Amino acid sequence: MSLHRHEDGRFYPGTGAADEVGSMGAEGYCVNIPWSRGGVGDKDYIFAFEQVVLPIALDFNPDFTIISAGFDAARGDPLGCCDVTPAGYASMTQMLSALSGGKLLVILEGGMMDLSTAAVYACILQWVKALGQNQVLLGESHVIDMDNTVPSKSGLRSVLDVLKIQMNFWPTLETNFTKLHSKWGSYAFQDTRKQSKKRRKTGVPIWWRCGQNSLLYDYIADCPSSCVQNPVVITPVDVDS
Repeated sequence: MSLHRHEDGRFYPGTGAADEVGSMGAEGYCVNIPWSRGGVGDKDYIFAFEQVVLPIALDFNPDFTIISAGFDAARGDPLGCCDVTPAGYASMTQMLSALSGGKLLVILEGGMMDLSTAAVYACILQWVKALGQNQVLLGESHVIDMDNTVPSKSGLRSVLDVLKIQMNFWPTLETNFTKLHSKWGSYAFQDTRKQSKKRRKTGVPIWWRCGQNSLLYDYIADCPSSCVQNPVVITPVDVDS
C-alpha cells in the first residue's frame, strides 16, 4: 500500500495510479492512494488510513507488517511539498501498531531533512510504546483526535476513487464507499467538470509557490482563499525539473 503525491502522473516518478492494482494473478494486492495535488496534510492521510489502509490490512490479516517510513510528505519538505505533521506521523504509526500483534519492521526511508526530525522522533515514541515500554520515561506524544477527521475535497475524491476500484478485490470496502458517496458524493464531485475545463485551457501545469504557507499548488486558483487577504509571492517552478 502506498500513499503518495501523484497529480494524474505529472508528479515524479509518474507511477502509482489508483488503477495500478497488480497483475498476473496478484490483482488487488497493490493498493495505491494517489493525491491529486500538493499540500496534503494530516486529515487526508488519516482519513485514507481509516477508509482504505486499515480495512484492507485487517481483512488481509498479515503475520508481519513492514512500514516503509518515508518522510517526504512531512511539513516543510521542499520536494514532497505536503503537510504531514509529527502528530500525523505518530497517529498513523499508532494505527498500524494494532496489526500483526505488534510485529512491525520499520525501515527509515527518504525525506530526511532537518524539519523531519520531529516526525521521526514522534514515530519512534509510538513504536517503542507498541512494544510495551515505560511511557512515563518516554514522555507522551500528541496524536490527532481521529473521531472528527474531515478530509479535504480533493482528498475525499482520491479516497472515493480508490474505494471504487479496490472494492472489486476487497468487498469489505463496499460499505465504506456507499456511506461516503451517499454522504459527500455530490459535494466531492460538484465542480469536477469546471476544474477539468479550467485545466485544459491552462495547458501544461505550472506549479506556484504560495507566499503564505510555502506550499506548492499546480494552479494559482488552488491557493487558499485566505491568501487574498495577504501579500502573495508567486514563483514559477520549472515543470521539467
